[in-house]
Amino acid sequence: MSEKKVENRVVVTDETGEVARVKTEAEIVKENQELEKALRTKEEQAELDPEVLKRLREKKEGPMKAVSQRDRSLYFGIVGLGQAGSRIAETFYRLGYESCVFNTATQDLEHINLPNNKKVFLPFALGGAGKELDNGRQAVEQNGELILNKLHESFGDDQEMLILAVSGGGGTGSGGAEGLLGLMATLGKPIGVIYVLPMESEDALSKHNSVVTLSKLAKMASTDVITTLIVVDNSKIELIYPGLSKAEFWTTANNAIVEPLHLFNYLSAQSTKYDSLDSMDFGRVFTTGDCTIYGMLEVEDYMETTSIAEAIVENLEAGLLANDFNLKETRFGGFIVTGNPEVLSKLPAVNINYASHMISEACDSPSLVSGVYEQAIDKDVVRVYTLFSGLGLPAARVENLKQEASQRMAVLKEKEQSRADKMVVDYGAGTDSQSKAQEVHRIIQQKKSGFGKLTTNAGKRQVKDRRKR
Repeated sequence: MSEKKVENRVVVTDETGEVARVKTEAEIVKENQELEKALRTKEEQAELDPEVLKRLREKKEGPMKAVSQRDRSLYFGIVGLGQAGSRIAETFYRLGYESCVFNTATQDLEHINLPNNKKVFLPFALGGAGKELDNGRQAVEQNGELILNKLHESFGDDQEMLILAVSGGGGTGSGGAEGLLGLMATLGKPIGVIYVLPMESEDALSKHNSVVTLSKLAKMASTDVITTLIVVDNSKIELIYPGLSKAEFWTTANNAIVEPLHLFNYLSAQSTKYDSLDSMDFGRVFTTGDCTIYGMLEVEDYMETTSIAEAIVENLEAGLLANDFNLKETRFGGFIVTGNPEVLSKLPAVNINYASHMISEACDSPSLVSGVYEQAIDKDVVRVYTLFSGLGLPAARVENLKQEASQRMAVLKEKEQSRADKMVVDYGAGTDSQSKAQEVHRIIQQKKSGFGKLTTNAGKRQVKDRRKR
């Protein structure tokens, strides 16, 4: 049986499906050749650069790079103004935050442990502001371009938020705060303020300055010009850490202000095998607005079911860095429980649940986030860090400052008004002519006295030159 030869056939049909004609073998070959030519032309037109392809292949074949872990939730840029603000900025800098400081006194900048290119002297008058708010304001205004250049040089895209640290008592910090915040706003980043109230022992002018400046900052916070206003009180820190020397107090106070905030910022970016307060949680709490306050308390008897909760009930406000806030005004809050691995491994979860309930009740807020993290603590304790935001001002503390400042400023004003009376010598009764006559008479009598004659004659005596010629 012979094989049947199969030929390539292309059948062309019309619209009805009827065979119109059959293409010849030659026609099919020709059409295939034309199609291949067209495809080759298209490939040549879209030819890719061999070098680019090589680099892509090398990248594909190379080791995969891990995504870098953030070591904190928010990268702050810290600005210190005045001596106290510069000390706080220095403490942040030691923890890895980009910082720069400004002051009108070179001697105050000298002892701030920052690189020289991060310390800026604002030349004004004789140097310093002398606790005068207007001097601080003018110093910032007159050096606006210098300040703005340093801000742009110091902070770029890496810094997601700026924080101004300033004390309420001094002239440079209090007086210049408003103007510096205006310059910081040109960088287009959210801004927070750490504002330190004066100690009880500070003078009336410091307390007056603190109230005046706080009222301005509070208005800026209420209108969202600044994102958050952190109010801490040196008089409260004085109570928490009594008996310290002057040098020890400032170091302790600055650490107490900076470390709890850094801990929230740092731990919220870390993983934990317990409950997590993550970066978004921290960011939301910290940027809720108005006033923000935070603090820490330690619990030793942490294994008792209600011990942490009881410590919170008794010591929550005592552990905060300022008094007289109404925690019921809290719009958003958070807390972090820390301990060393051994402590946390045996800490019953119910103990933390009771603590969470009591904190929520204390701040009357349904918006409360929490986390539990291991920390290298060399003590057998549990530490509870709290952060509350969306608060109003500490009304009673502000009123107390106002009264103290008002009373002492009134005394100063009275002294100023009475200075004219105290610089007048009263000659007694009589006219000016009588007073002048009495003065002439006094001079004549003085000349007639024995001492007067002695001094007069001494004036007439000629000095002889007794040198040998």
